[in-house]
Amino acid sequence: MDHDEHLFLPTTETAVPIVSGPGEGKTVGVLGDYTIFKVTSEQTGGAYAVVEQTIQPGQGPPLHVHRHESEVFYILEGSFEVTVGEEKVMAEPGSLLVAPRDIPHTFRNVGDAPGRFLLTILPGNFSNFFLEVDGVEPGDNETVAALCAKYGVEVLG
Repeated sequence: MDHDEHLFLPTTETAVPIVSGPGEGKTVGVLGDYTIFKVTSEQTGGAYAVVEQTIQPGQGPPLHVHRHESEVFYILEGSFEVTVGEEKVMAEPGSLLVAPRDIPHTFRNVGDAPGRFLLTILPGNFSNFFLEVDGVEPGDNETVAALCAKYGVEVLG
């Protein structure tokens, strides 16, 4: 058997190094918060994307489930209450959480200052949701629901 047959990702995910320095990357607004694209899905042939998200105190999405991708959260700053499946945990800087596809999850910034985390999305297509939701006003539930449906995200709560 050829060695390449054991690889999970295609060898063509990216043929060049990707470097994104502090403060670099396309920044978009996400319903009152913001996201910085550190690695775009297009840069990796759709294999993955990496974004840095800043979440305001008391904010976070409703309970939801992704049908096509897994997400890996690495907390950089702040305090987050994170629910993945039946587990609810306090996540402080240095915490890493994996939210596999088809398992409901949510998070909320429970601190009194903006919190930040690095989010890796596998595969990366869902990161385009953040591009499309840029500029959508908080409370425009119809537009958000349509984008969730487009990207295979089911809102549960």
